[in-house]
Amino acid sequence: MHTLNSKHHIGILQSLLGRLLLLAGLSMIFIPAKALSAQDKLEPLERIGIQPGKERAEFVLTQSGQPFFVKGFNYIRLRGGHATFDADTETTKAHYDPKKAEAMFRTLSQSGYNTVRVFVIGRSKHNPGIGGNYKTTKAIYEPYADNFIDFLRRATRHGIRVFPTFGDGGLPLNAYYRERPIRGNGRNKNVLVLSKEGIDARVEFITSFLSYIKHKEPALLPTLLGLQCQNEAYLRADLWPFTETEGTYKAANDKTYDLSRTDQRQALMDEGYRHYHKQIFNAVKLIDPQMLVAEGVFVPAAVGKDPRTHAGVWPGKTKDERYPPTLTAIGTGVLDFLDVHFYHTTPNPAEVANRFRRNLGSTGFFTPQMAEIRKTTPVIMGEFGAFDDHEKTFAAAVDNIVQVRDLANKEKVNGMLFWTYDCQEQDRLYHATDDWPLFVRKMGSFEQSVDE
Repeated sequence: MHTLNSKHHIGILQSLLGRLLLLAGLSMIFIPAKALSAQDKLEPLERIGIQPGKERAEFVLTQSGQPFFVKGFNYIRLRGGHATFDADTETTKAHYDPKKAEAMFRTLSQSGYNTVRVFVIGRSKHNPGIGGNYKTTKAIYEPYADNFIDFLRRATRHGIRVFPTFGDGGLPLNAYYRERPIRGNGRNKNVLVLSKEGIDARVEFITSFLSYIKHKEPALLPTLLGLQCQNEAYLRADLWPFTETEGTYKAANDKTYDLSRTDQRQALMDEGYRHYHKQIFNAVKLIDPQMLVAEGVFVPAAVGKDPRTHAGVWPGKTKDERYPPTLTAIGTGVLDFLDVHFYHTTPNPAEVANRFRRNLGSTGFFTPQMAEIRKTTPVIMGEFGAFDDHEKTFAAAVDNIVQVRDLANKEKVNGMLFWTYDCQEQDRLYHATDDWPLFVRKMGSFEQSVDE
């Protein structure tokens, strides 16, 4: 990509500026190369849009019309929690490492990958993240957002897209958000999805972040693959209003639901999510009409759920009280694309395909309804990976991951993002850089042809 980063261009600009100053009778002012480089303008990446199809929609580059297959990694840094972009606060030290980010982008671009998924988050005192200083930060912590902008600039130089997900569906841990008159003070995710006050807070959080980027450097907006409302969407059966088993609840969509009826409880969740997504979608499009909006989900089977027998979000039905929405429930709403997560959780290669079918089947992936949704709405597998307590070696894990890749490609997903690139801080999982040459040799760039 042609930019003004080279010493040759910087030297020319310094020389021309010096001559102009001398002609004006001013003393020569020396501009350090580093300072000039910081103001260097980047060539924006081509926007990504969506092209509907007879069988499935696909991502396309809007100017050239070329298909775009999402292929890359989740990139996170942990420090007792997500700390990828953490800046200095009154109580914590910065954790953002631009050199590591730069090295990662260089490696990915050289190896044929095009996307990284990251977390925009701030949920703990140890890692305040975008929450910043508890008492004084308003909306978002700007030094954190500036680190994210630096990350976007580096991604743009290497032609890599960035896909931010807004944490786990909560609110930044600062007084601006957590001391509002919202039931649960931002700790009850049900309230953030189903109540007007909760949705308003979530919308402000997401749009404040997008607006900051647009204000600081709008040329970076096309680098974003899209905005993901939540890492993995779910509501809890052991939190209000689902702990109520009688009476009614009036949700943010102005509909009233009978909490004694299973079908009404399920409708509260499904219709509530679609309304919640619509509010975020509309607000994002007002800021940037071309910005794509997505949602991420884990599958019901991953938490012991079968939507046919566990409808209604009733408490006490399974050990895990989390209820993720199905792809079919949220895919009929306004979202531009969907992101489903799958971990095979078996060391037995002969079982990987069965796990894939069972898990994705639990979220409606193989239904006729989903086939209709996919004609207009791309689906990516935004997380897939391997736990190190299942396969004894990284090589064995990669063999099973290759199976997952091929199964996903056979189902014609629109992209895959491996968990993770190099998060060695998370010792329960294998990471691509555990043996990068082996990983790339066996996995390629995820677009492997498969037998029909």
